[in-house]
Amino acid sequence: MPKTEKIVIRTIGRPLGEDADALTNWFFDSFDLSGKGDTPERTMFSRIVINSLRGVGTASKELSSDLKLPLSTVIYNLNKFIDSGLVVRKGREYYLRGSDFETTLQAIQAEMLTEFGRMMQFASKLDELFEREIYGTGGEQQQTTGEKRQKRAKAAAKK
Repeated sequence: MPKTEKIVIRTIGRPLGEDADALTNWFFDSFDLSGKGDTPERTMFSRIVINSLRGVGTASKELSSDLKLPLSTVIYNLNKFIDSGLVVRKGREYYLRGSDFETTLQAIQAEMLTEFGRMMQFASKLDELFEREIYGTGGEQQQTTGEKRQKRAKAAAKK
């Protein structure tokens, strides 16, 4: 089975400040990773970011011990970070996906653009299949897919 990620990006207001805590909280909320306020998840994520910037990984047992959390809770949250695309696991340690937060977001953006490109190909094929059902394979209503798409785009622009 292919690897899957569930990247959720919420549109929320600007960060309340520009300090590390405010920006971390804003990114955390934007990626829908936890509830409000100072949480162990945010502390874990901050630790992973700081260690990644230093070029070292963060071990789950280290987080469990330092934060006095059950290892199962730490692993659960680390898996959420991985699923979001922000964190990767290398051996027994966890790192930010890129060398820093900016390159991590650039990697996620590139992956999303690639995936949307694939989805657009399938959307075009799906349009063709549905249009065949509507118009059949011949007759006076037959138009090229491009012509139909242009008409739909013009109609949408008028709204």
